[in-house]
Amino acid sequence: INLSNLSAGNYLFSIYSEDAQGNRSGLLTFPVGLVAGATTRVTGIFISPTIDVDKSSVKRGENLAIFGQSVATSDITIQINSEEEIFVKIKSNSDGVYLYNFDTSVLEIGQHFTKSKAALDGGLSTFSNSINFQVGTKTVLKETTGEQRSIVSDSNGDGKVNLIDYSIMAYWYKRSSPPATADLNSDGQVTLVDFSIMAFYWTG
Repeated sequence: INLSNLSAGNYLFSIYSEDAQGNRSGLLTFPVGLVAGATTRVTGIFISPTIDVDKSSVKRGENLAIFGQSVATSDITIQINSEEEIFVKIKSNSDGVYLYNFDTSVLEIGQHFTKSKAALDGGLSTFSNSINFQVGTKTVLKETTGEQRSIVSDSNGDGKVNLIDYSIMAYWYKRSSPPATADLNSDGQVTLVDFSIMAFYWTG
């Protein structure tokens, strides 16, 4: 990507990718200081994978398909939250697509989320968006809309990003060990960068 005619100063850039299903990766945000008359090159960018699941609610013991897209033939780490965090590793195919059928019998009844990250040739992406799903007594297939804009920053899982989510994020501002739904750039803390990402996904 080449950008020109930018004034000198400090900028905050955010980039994302979109897969073949229309699902977006998480935002990768980074600061850049520009000097007049100079060319600045930014390298080492590794965008997180996209991720989705095939069920919004899954009967305990049934499989949950976790899938997405990243760099071709990269190592994908999928994290599923539980009383003990569960990690599985698979490889994306030649198109970057990955799929893992997860046995939910090891999960407790209740709300869970999953996210993924990619590694290739020593490079490591940040974690993807977190996708919520319910483990219970019945299975409900997820409606696939190809949109994940409302999932990012949606801390209470109501499909909206509004003042409720802002209040949750404000609570975790500069506190230790924030949840993934508040720490949007996965740097271990809630800062103004996370509020900037929330503003991008704001629905009101």
